[in-house]
Amino acid sequence: MNTYSPFHNWLNLEDVWQTTDSQIIIYLTLSVVLLSIAKLINDWISPYNLNEQLTTRDNKAIALAFAGYLISIVIIIHSVLSASASKGLWADIIDTSLWSLVGIALLQVSRFVNNKWLLHKFDVWKELLTDKNLGAGAIQCGAYIGSAFMIKAALYGDVETTFLISFIAALVYFAIGQIAFILLSILYQRVSAFDLHKEIENDNIAVGVGFGMTLIATGILLSGYLMKYDSFLGLALWFIFGAFLLIVGRYLIDKIILPKASLDAEISEDRNWGAALIEGCGAIGLALILTALLG
Repeated sequence: MNTYSPFHNWLNLEDVWQTTDSQIIIYLTLSVVLLSIAKLINDWISPYNLNEQLTTRDNKAIALAFAGYLISIVIIIHSVLSASASKGLWADIIDTSLWSLVGIALLQVSRFVNNKWLLHKFDVWKELLTDKNLGAGAIQCGAYIGSAFMIKAALYGDVETTFLISFIAALVYFAIGQIAFILLSILYQRVSAFDLHKEIENDNIAVGVGFGMTLIATGILLSGYLMKYDSFLGLALWFIFGAFLLIVGRYLIDKIILPKASLDAEISEDRNWGAALIEGCGAIGLALILTALLG
């Protein structure tokens, strides 16, 4: 008679002792170093001093944007560390460092692209630094995280291919993701009853929260497809399908969760960031469900 019971694992310490493995300490140290490098790169490229903005000026818009940047770096490093194939400790350390740095560089490119095209009707840095615009900070935060998911998918390739081929493939997938963000911003503007740029320039944090979280949902939606399939045509159709469902989901939130109020009115007129948070969570939840349903 089989007397095996799952309860005997409850007091098992074997898995805990594995966390003291020297390789884990090495990779943890490497991750801290990569985070520090990412912070230094951001300091070098950005037109502000992070310490001054966060402490002296108490700029919460910059804090929001930088928090998104940090989360994005962690998503990228996590994706690289999660690669299943191993080539040996030192080869893995080199690969992890190299691909993490590629991911960090792509994230900086995404910031430039998103600032230039997602919010192209005004100066993003003026909104963040001078006006301390939390709406602009929320969008940059969402754009960072959404881009990080796309970069995660871009770096998720065939470990047997050469670095050059993998690098070119990563650039192509990354470019597709940035184009998708731009298309989504156009679509979001079309289906919304308010002017996205005007509302953000008027310091409407609710609009920034809603749109920023929708960007995260888009990143999750597209990266989920790219990590399973290679077809660009299939990706285009998946984007159309996913964007349609995101719009439908936004409509359902308006009619079911907030039946006695207009979602657009709550966000644009009342500046209700709570309603925007519900909209964004609905979009992210739908994206997660859709990616789970991919074959």
